[in-house]
Amino acid sequence: MQPYFHVYIDEAGDPGVKQKEGQDPHWSDWFVLSAVVVSADREAETVDWVHEMRRAIGRKSAVPLHYRNLADESRSRSCEVLGGKAVRLFVVASHKDSMRRHQSKRLGRASGQNFYNWCLRLLLERVTQWCAEKCQKEGMETQPARIVFSERGGHNYRELKSYLRKLEAQTLTKNLVLDANSLAPGVVVERFCDVVPHANLAGLQLADIVASAFFHASNSQSPRHDLEPASYLVQRLARKGRRRKPNGFGMLLLPFPHQGEIPPEDKNIFWQCGYRF
Repeated sequence: MQPYFHVYIDEAGDPGVKQKEGQDPHWSDWFVLSAVVVSADREAETVDWVHEMRRAIGRKSAVPLHYRNLADESRSRSCEVLGGKAVRLFVVASHKDSMRRHQSKRLGRASGQNFYNWCLRLLLERVTQWCAEKCQKEGMETQPARIVFSERGGHNYRELKSYLRKLEAQTLTKNLVLDANSLAPGVVVERFCDVVPHANLAGLQLADIVASAFFHASNSQSPRHDLEPASYLVQRLARKGRRRKPNGFGMLLLPFPHQGEIPPEDKNIFWQCGYRF
């Protein structure tokens, strides 16, 4: 069995929830995790899409695209190009200051790798449910996905793979610690999960653009706060069923309403995605 989907995952911001001494409490208080989902028969096209982005922003070299290295106009143009491609996007955006104050009765207080894993679980729940529904619509059994993480310093990827195995096992046995939602069985397969340097895969460069665009759109305190790039991507965010907006599915905002509220000046991009405060 070969992967029917390719899922590229990257992040923007720091997943650590502990406030750093002397740190501005707002500047980097967002953490964004993104997934770009491409069908297997289109995976090779991701290379062409990245080449098209380079041409659109006047970069002829083969240097990998990094959102942080792009000028504002190039950021918008890259997202405009990606917004027209056959992809489905998923984003989990967390305002960490609110999450620091929240404590789960069953899991305790979020910290470090645990917080990253929790965000990842929320992301993969939605990705796998979308993949399973896509297979159902096409009249087939649920097919597996190749899930590729962009390699970054500070992560324990051995622990991450162990966590994915545990989630899949708990899903199959219906024994999830928090069972309000779950991964769709059959999509996450351990042998198809990998960690690859950003420069090695075009799909990871697309995931970098998505994560960073929504990070800067949500973070009004960022020196390069800008709504326009992410606005081009909203149309590609996955919807649940027949819903017209991606809020709660393709775009998931944390904290949940019962956990806290984000600053008013950070709400604009989430309004575009269908959230109402």
